[in-house]
Amino acid sequence: MTFTRAVLACAAPIALSLAALSAPALAQTSPAFERAILNELDPATRADVQKRVTKGNSVSGVIGTILLNRYQAAGPKNAGAALTVVALDFARGRAVLGSNMKTYEIIKFDTKTLKIIK
Repeated sequence: MTFTRAVLACAAPIALSLAALSAPALAQTSPAFERAILNELDPATRADVQKRVTKGNSVSGVIGTILLNRYQAAGPKNAGAALTVVALDFARGRAVLGSNMKTYEIIKFDTKTLKIIK
């Protein structure tokens, strides 16, 4: 095993555990970042997200919920598993969904409409 592979083998579990901790971080994004996300959405999607951002809900949290709902409607790979958004990379149009601490799935979405891309 090369040094690089050994480092990656040790770093991967740490990175995954930190990613699992990022779910609460979704609710702690800065207002400037949330405005930037809203500006990327098309007008209809932006209006829908802004309508749902109430009572402490963040833009990232609402987007995560929309993505989870659309993923479930499209037919999840592991039906019946409770999913959470572990990480959201809006710039790349990717979200990491987790059903437990061992199973993760990366989904692609359109950053304008939040539609799942298969």
